[in-house]
Amino acid sequence: MKRNTNIILIGFMGAGKTEVGKILAGNKGFNFIDLDCLIEKKEGTAITDIFKKKGENYFRNLETEILKELYKNKTDIYKIAGKYGQIGSKENKNWVISTGGGMPAFNGNIELLKNIGTTIYLKADAKTIYGRIKSEVHRPVLGENGFTEATVAEKLKEREKFYGQADIIIYTEGLTAAAAAEEIGIFIN
Repeated sequence: MKRNTNIILIGFMGAGKTEVGKILAGNKGFNFIDLDCLIEKKEGTAITDIFKKKGENYFRNLETEILKELYKNKTDIYKIAGKYGQIGSKENKNWVISTGGGMPAFNGNIELLKNIGTTIYLKADAKTIYGRIKSEVHRPVLGENGFTEATVAEKLKEREKFYGQADIIIYTEGLTAAAAAEEIGIFIN
């Protein structure tokens, strides 16, 4: 693991970044932050509403803006987290950071992420991801009128070249969130 002890979870929507991240943070005694939640707090509205009212480009620029703030304050992420209502322990400088599914694929964000901490790609195939998210309606990137496994596969293929740049890849198919968090713990010790 890099000297900077932040752990950054990347991967497609439905990969389990938030759930695994919370468990991993608890297991390691780290703080946890969900960057999608940070954006919602900053904007005062849900991500689906940001997409509808201001568009994807606006949202992607918000993601990059948040990342740049984190990068500038990577030794004191608490400062940024507290600013947007996500509080961890001020004494604890270590964070598990859950990103949005598209964050690594835009605006050179993958490089910023890699400079903030150790990046871990939670990888699953399109069939598994589709099974996890098919009943959800808050996935604006996949379309407002529903989506198919083929839609997920296409978008996953587009993003794979960015996800694949992670420092560590964890295959999550067949793993519970707790098991994935435990596996990450083994890799980063």
